[in-house]
Amino acid sequence: MTLRYSLGDFDFDASTELDTKENYLYWIIWFLTVVMTCVVFLNFIIAEASNSYQEVKDRLTAIVNMEKASLIEEAEYMTFSKYKDEKLFPKYVIIREIET
Repeated sequence: MTLRYSLGDFDFDASTELDTKENYLYWIIWFLTVVMTCVVFLNFIIAEASNSYQEVKDRLTAIVNMEKASLIEEAEYMTFSKYKDEKLFPKYVIIREIET
């Protein structure tokens, strides 16, 4: 029944057969069940969104560098051959980084 409640399949026919005290208890349990399932499902959705965001954030630097390299390659391909000399367009790029 909890799964059916969480999916929105509410069956209120049972509440018509109950006396006053049981009816109050029925509605309290129904309300708590609906609230708890909403909290659990929203927590699951937030966790999945956070996980996806973290995966993208971890790969962001690599993706940005790949796009920069692609744009540089495209710009060099479109440059006229008479402007391409070894000094402006070296065969290898040397990167120096400061160690920390």
